[in-house]
Amino acid sequence: MAPPSRNYDGYSLVEMIVVLAIVGILAIAGATMLGDRPGTAVRSLLDDLEGTLANAHKTSVASGNDVLLATRGDWAATNPLLLAFGNANLGTATVLANGGTSSESFRVATTATGLQAVHQGAGIVTNANASWWATAATGSQDITTVRPFNLTTSGFNGILALPADNLFQGGSNVNAIRISGFSKRFTSTFWIEVVSLRNGVPVSGGPMGLLVGLNNGATIYKFYNPGVLSGRSGQWRKL
Repeated sequence: MAPPSRNYDGYSLVEMIVVLAIVGILAIAGATMLGDRPGTAVRSLLDDLEGTLANAHKTSVASGNDVLLATRGDWAATNPLLLAFGNANLGTATVLANGGTSSESFRVATTATGLQAVHQGAGIVTNANASWWATAATGSQDITTVRPFNLTTSGFNGILALPADNLFQGGSNVNAIRISGFSKRFTSTFWIEVVSLRNGVPVSGGPMGLLVGLNNGATIYKFYNPGVLSGRSGQWRKL
């Protein structure tokens, strides 16, 4: 004889509690992300830049050839910024020309009215807009006072005071660094500063990020500061 069928008239109390708990977690996560859009924009831009640097390094390792990382342009729709890489034997001009259409390069996309929305919440500090960094740093911890930047033997000490080490010179200036195909290491020190933007200008006390590569090193170091807005700590940490 077949067992009697069982009729279900709805969800059990346990099932309802589980569903409500999941909805609550998703709501909190969504509110957190919406409440920290500037921080999300800064970290997203850091990730994009780090990805291009990592791809350049992988290319050098795989090919055994010197690879050139080259930049030009600025954080403006009229002169969009580009970070490209390629075989160093091609030269800076060719690497930049090829990188303009390469999916592996980083470039600031533009529309008829300016930067695309994905690049409106954060921007790269160039030597042409160097004041952005000081504006964003208002009220936050001074990165030069924390490890490893305050250690005289670390290789980080004093580098942020050297404009020549900024990978992005800005304006019409072209800059390039080399990754050795023999040692698989950067042949010079460089850094990239990222700040939060609102309507195209840096947010005072907003989130900030920093990427660093050291001479004779193969590691890309990433640092992040959430800023001091909305009660955030303004403290630097390594990601």
